[in-house]
Amino acid sequence: MKKINRKGFTLIELLAVLVILVVIMAIAIPSVTSSIERSKQKEFEQKVKLIESEAELYVDRHSYKEDVITIKALLEDSKSSLRKSEIEDPNNKGKTICGYVKYINNKWTFKESNDNQDYCLSIE
Repeated sequence: MKKINRKGFTLIELLAVLVILVVIMAIAIPSVTSSIERSKQKEFEQKVKLIESEAELYVDRHSYKEDVITIKALLEDSKSSLRKSEIEDPNNKGKTICGYVKYINNKWTFKESNDNQDYCLSIE
């Protein structure tokens, strides 16, 4: 009788391992993708809170009487601690978060807007 060399893996064993890896990737990739999107959304929300806080400080410093403050006005204020890099849009790299702050229901609320250059600034 001839001896068969059994030191390697068979084609079926390799295919089974490959199928298992594909199934694991099919489960893992959407999970990782949704985690990234959730983290970008949370980052955006935190930056909006920072902008709203800075608007309140702006009003206190300047006795501001209008009901709308642009991002540009907040950044140009010499006493402001807000910087362009701190409010970079996580979904649109190279631009600040686009919008303005409006006084609604006794508090300053951020409103997103992409239709005006004063509301969206380039980071350079």
